[in-house]
Amino acid sequence: MNINTNYGINSIYSTLFQGNIAMHNNKMNKGLFPFPDNKAQGLGALGGSGVQYVSNIKSASKELGGALKDLSGSAFSQRTMNSSNKDILTVDYTGNRASSLNPMTVKVDQTAAGQLNEGTRMNATETYGGNGGTNRFSIETGGKTTQLSVNVAAGDTNKDVQQKMADAINKAGIGVKATVETDKTSNSSILKLESVKTGSDPKNSFTIQDITGNIAARTGANDLSSEGRDAIYSVNGGPTKTSQSNTVNLGNGINATFNKASDETVTISRGQDLKYAMSAVQNMVSSYNNLFSEAAQKTGDPKAQNLASKMVNISSTYSKSLSNVGIGFTNDGKMTIDTQKLNQAAENGKLQQFFTENSGKSYGFTNQLGRLADNVSRNTSNFVSSSMFGNNLGENFSYSRFGDLLQYNYLGAGSLLDFML
Repeated sequence: MNINTNYGINSIYSTLFQGNIAMHNNKMNKGLFPFPDNKAQGLGALGGSGVQYVSNIKSASKELGGALKDLSGSAFSQRTMNSSNKDILTVDYTGNRASSLNPMTVKVDQTAAGQLNEGTRMNATETYGGNGGTNRFSIETGGKTTQLSVNVAAGDTNKDVQQKMADAINKAGIGVKATVETDKTSNSSILKLESVKTGSDPKNSFTIQDITGNIAARTGANDLSSEGRDAIYSVNGGPTKTSQSNTVNLGNGINATFNKASDETVTISRGQDLKYAMSAVQNMVSSYNNLFSEAAQKTGDPKAQNLASKMVNISSTYSKSLSNVGIGFTNDGKMTIDTQKLNQAAENGKLQQFFTENSGKSYGFTNQLGRLADNVSRNTSNFVSSSMFGNNLGENFSYSRFGDLLQYNYLGAGSLLDFML
């Protein structure tokens, strides 16, 4: 006959556990195990802030360890499709099989644009000489006419009136974007209107005319500068194609955005997914700051302060190398990111070099910080003092360790009970 030994032990364990927990809760409810705030009721209220701290540093250390592990390998092994010249076109890859795709070439002969109206260049600070009071004008686009009005006050300058027109048009949300550009050298300003949608479709074009007053004519708002146009491009040396938009789907999850026309042919090929690597760095910095903040703010706990000091010591040792890849520190010890430097380091390979080379050295940043994070996760009690859970828990309550387990010895009976936080 086979006896399930584990079942028997578990049954005895469960009986002892339930009995001792009930006894413990009863004593706490009677005030025999006082807490500083005198509000603790039952086992769940044990050292509220201390239990929360343990939970927080355990969670943050696990996240930090995972992020460092990611940066030591997989973060830089992800592949995507990249552009050889991002000034001409950028690529957004939405597929998941970049490693099986062949390179392609794209030539951008023309970018798509919306209709552009450039008004009359006017003296910016000169008093407006058109009709005062309420001026009404209409904008027709996409077969729909919208009437707008602008109040010209006494003393308004030309730039004031141009800006009022721009504000009225933008607020209407009719697919026309208005801006006022100022040239400080010549002290002049100009009202520019552009259709939001690009392409040669007549539905995207617009016309402006005065209804009352002469504000449209005076500012030159209806002066056409250029009509909407399509993007013109070719792929792999093939025939030219057109697109109403500058973002084009090239197939296989590859979306290209045309930034400017050029005689240069751009190659789209497999490469590192820098966005993934950058995200991994963000995760590392975030989890580092969470763990450091939790420990640093426990100024009365020497073990917590020891954790904060260990983190500072590791980081300060590599502060120069970290700075070279865009990772710095605030005066209070938190990590910061210089996005521009981080981007450059990712593109020239220095970011990968720093994290992967250090991961192969026992004394490197990745390994040192990773070992500390693992130590905090596995042996959380080494980084928190029992005093954080109250200085007067009663002589029959003994603190053993925190993290995965809390151990309690009830009434000197010698029954040591372990249970998960």
